[in-house]
Formats: sequence, structure tokens, C-alpha cells
Amino acid sequence: MDNTSLKNASLFDNDPVLYAAWLYYQDGLSQSEVANIVGVSRVTVVKYLSLAREKGFVNISLDPSVFSTIDYAIRIKDKFNLNNVLILPNEDKQKLQDTLNMNKERLAKAGAMYLSQLVNDQDILGVAWGRTLYKLGKYLSPKSVKNVTVLQMMGAITPQADFKTGEITSLIANKFSGNCLNLHVPAVVSSARLAMELQAEPIIRHNFSVLNQCNKAIFVASNVQDDNTLVATHVLTKKEIAKYRDLGAVGEICGRFYDIKGNPLVSDIDLRVMGISLAQLRLIPQRLLLAGGIENIHATIGAIKGGYATDIVIDEVTASNLLKISN
Repeated sequence: MDNTSLKNASLFDNDPVLYAAWLYYQDGLSQSEVANIVGVSRVTVVKYLSLAREKGFVNISLDPSVFSTIDYAIRIKDKFNLNNVLILPNEDKQKLQDTLNMNKERLAKAGAMYLSQLVNDQDILGVAWGRTLYKLGKYLSPKSVKNVTVLQMMGAITPQADFKTGEITSLIANKFSGNCLNLHVPAVVSSARLAMELQAEPIIRHNFSVLNQCNKAIFVASNVQDDNTLVATHVLTKKEIAKYRDLGAVGEICGRFYDIKGNPLVSDIDLRVMGISLAQLRLIPQRLLLAGGIENIHATIGAIKGGYATDIVIDEVTASNLLKISN
């Protein structure tokens, strides 16, 4: 060591372990730089740093605010046997929950990034509809893939000011330079007989048959309160959705209702729904669920317990509630 190094070392009672630990952890020097200053080999520096940790001179801790969502994701993945879990950390730790609109924006952005990684050549992607998925289509970056088909999984509703059902599939298909298939039928028709007749039409029958060929799907799970989109757009009445609540419904996916355990709940309305069934959805190999907000907690729990999702993108509020529930 030179004179300056010797002088500095004296501040540490000439203990090379303390001195090396200070230079590495506090001054941020590399192991090679520490070795040059202390006058030992790099291998010796590694031993010094290990000894410093063993003696308690150095205490390394992880910032909970950074790593808590990673820990949540690992635990949720194992608990519910999921492929992957992506958790959006709260932007403002002082707030328990983002506003509904901000939450949808963040879910849409994260979902767009995840979906871009998910889709590959030859995929047949089933897509639900809703405001979050419409935003996702806007945020999705173009990706060069071959022969991708994007298919609407439920019939249409009347155009809304902030989204149109048919545009969601076309937005996503365009980003993948793929083929877009829409179900050119209402989400729910007036009778079971009409539903059967429409599905017998050649074009509609073909598009419905492609649902059985989907290898990937993306969807949201909605709550069953009176502000559900199906009620707000007059596809279902408040009385009809109340009927499902009486049966124990906590959530809805593509017009299909289920209870807290994910069991499908069937009524005469199901015979009039023009779209994928929960049984069909479960058969799709990879199924991405976007979920967030206190108001959708039970819908999310039921969807996961029912096995409708293999991958999830959720907010931190949802994650903490998933970890609280028993198996």
C-alpha cells in the first residue's frame, strides 16, 4: 500500500477486512480497485468481503418497496399454479388504490407489453372486449410475426363513445400484421332459437369453429354489479344480472358467469349468449387475464380458481388480496 492507503487503513485499526469492506460497499469501488489499494490479490478481497458479512460488519438488505411485488408474484404463481404473474406496483405508496381510469391505463400498458412477448408465428389469439382491451390495442407496439389470426371471442354490443367491440380485434391484428376475424352477431340475442339459427349460418359457423382452434387468449374478468358493461349497454337488464347474483355469481368473462370457486353458473340467458363458453376458454393452452381494482377482486379470485387463466397481469391491491385467501 502507498502512504495514503496506509494512512486511510489506520482509520480502520489496520484491519484489512474492514478497510476492504468500506472501499467496496461504501465507496463503490470494484474488487480489482480494492485489491490495488489494499495491496492484495482480487481473490483475497473476495475472502475479505465474505468474512465481513460473516462477522456482521456488513448487513445487506433488500428494499421492500422494490422487491415486494416480485415476492408476491412468486408466491401467487406457486399458490395458484400459474405460468407467469406480472404485478404492477402502486405508483403512489400513500394511496391504497389508483383511480379506476388510471388503473385501466396502467393495466392496458402492461398487458400490451406482455401480449407482445406472448404472440408468435402461427398463433390464433382469442380476444374478449372491453375498455381495458381497447386501450391495450392502442398501446400495443407493432411486432413482426407471421400468419397470426386474431379472433373476437364474444359478439358485439352497440358502439360506445370510448370503444367499439369490432375495433379491438382489428387494432390488435394490425399490430401483428395478422388476420382479423370478428363475430358479426350481437353479444346476446333475443332467443335460444335465434342463437342456434345464427350459428348455423356458414360464415358465423366458421368463425365460431375457429374458437376451438385458439392457442392463446386475452380477456378481463368483470364484477357482477349493475354497472357491468353488459348492463350499462343494455345487453342484459339489471333484473337478469341480479338473477346471476342470486345464483352466487361474482364474476363474468365474455358474458359467462361463475361463482367464487370458478364454477360456471348457467341460466336460460346462456343459451342466448353468442360467444365462447367457459369450458372452451379453459381448453385454450395459454390464457392471459388482466385484472385490477378493489371492485373486481372477487371476479379475479373466481377466474383464477376456476382455471380460466394461465398468466395474469394484476395490480398490487389484487395481489395482496390473492395472498390473503385460503386454498
